[in-house]
Amino acid sequence: MSEADMTEHPPDNVVYLARTERGQGRAIPGRIERLRRHVEGRLVGSLRQGLHEAQERLHELAGGGEQGDAYRQDMQMVRLHRHDMEEVLRAGLEYRFAGLIDPAAVDPPPTPAHHSAAARILTDLRSRTAATTEPTTRALDAALPTVRVREPLNPLAAAQVADLLLRVQQRPPLAAPAQEVVLETLGDAVGRMLPDLHREAVAQLTGDGAADPAGPSAATSVADETRFAARAVRSRDRVEAARQRVSEEIERCLEWRRPPALIEQLIRDAWARLLLLIHLSDGADSENWVRHCAVMERLVWSVDTPPDATSRRRLVLEIPLLLHEVADGLREVLHDPFEVSKVLRALEAEYLNCLTRGDPGLAQFSARNDDTAAASHREGDVRRVAALPEGTWMEIGGAQGERLRVRLAGHTADGRLIFANRAGFKVLERSTEALAAAVADGQAKLLDDHELLNDGLSRVIRRLVERRAGHGE
Repeated sequence: MSEADMTEHPPDNVVYLARTERGQGRAIPGRIERLRRHVEGRLVGSLRQGLHEAQERLHELAGGGEQGDAYRQDMQMVRLHRHDMEEVLRAGLEYRFAGLIDPAAVDPPPTPAHHSAAARILTDLRSRTAATTEPTTRALDAALPTVRVREPLNPLAAAQVADLLLRVQQRPPLAAPAQEVVLETLGDAVGRMLPDLHREAVAQLTGDGAADPAGPSAATSVADETRFAARAVRSRDRVEAARQRVSEEIERCLEWRRPPALIEQLIRDAWARLLLLIHLSDGADSENWVRHCAVMERLVWSVDTPPDATSRRRLVLEIPLLLHEVADGLREVLHDPFEVSKVLRALEAEYLNCLTRGDPGLAQFSARNDDTAAASHREGDVRRVAALPEGTWMEIGGAQGERLRVRLAGHTADGRLIFANRAGFKVLERSTEALAAAVADGQAKLLDDHELLNDGLSRVIRRLVERRAGHGE
């Protein structure tokens, strides 16, 4: 672009959204990125409200009888996966907004089957946004002169939002009746908010009104927020309300369940203190709160899984990451490292019993002093990296210096390793040489290593993962 062109058409601020795969990036105009963040915040807030309402409806349906037991299990699945459901929403929304920059990179949402719950949700959303969709589409089209934006590309159109909700609802494994309950509740929660979100988007893109991408609290200065937070923490009523919310969350998590005494004591003591601190500092609508409540749900699930092969395979994949997340939380409230270590060792023993129960050969294998297996955690050569079985959890340094906890999901045709997050979305790729060098430099490590897992549990997990991948005995 010439200097004259730049003077005539001053460029909008550009945000480069780094794509961790192969280090590529995508340039997005600043106003579109600010809108995406605003839309994400509003949709995630409505999703949390909808999931809360869905849990209450499933709880009401979980009465006596076999059908009640099914609804109760589905309610627990929703609680277990609610953080993953938020990640699905965020990833799907980012995908739809990418279509505003590169229309060829996205596919139109599929048309739901007639008379299905998804079709009803789509009809309802279209009815609610009949007067607001077209102004939103025109505002997006005006903000992106290089792309012709019509309703099929509008990330806030009813079809795109309905497709997002359907994908979110499909994340937890639910029976068909519970799927309809969850989808309808989410559709209602989002539908109540969507027309206002359309108007906010138009105001933000056109500069009319006072729609602020950071929400109502953005007008508050940093100093005012600090003083407000300090007053809130000191407030007895706020602390008591936080204690009550933490207690309700824990009781709902443990309802109809009988976890081992070790797990229940951990949740009611250390984890309750952690949730209280998070509630006071970040609030119950924060991602931090949802994530740590999900860890609590996964912790109870991990010792309450059915003794079938499928559940045990999933447990094998979950244990390394779950123990690290529990350890991170415990360090926030148990400042004595010996106390943290004591709790983790007790958890390891519990998991070791779960995994080796009914398998004498595996129990004997866990007791061996296998120096070769221990050394493999510390070796970073290409041969061992290439032989890592799918399902291996690792912590790898990201492009911005962040620490990413990811699972090996597969390999490309040229031998590169593909890593995904807990929600199953691809996060990054690494060649075997680059990953081996990162391990040697301390920029990457296995999460089932000796920093956390004891020798016996680490060996059992590796043997079970190898059996699943077809490499074991």
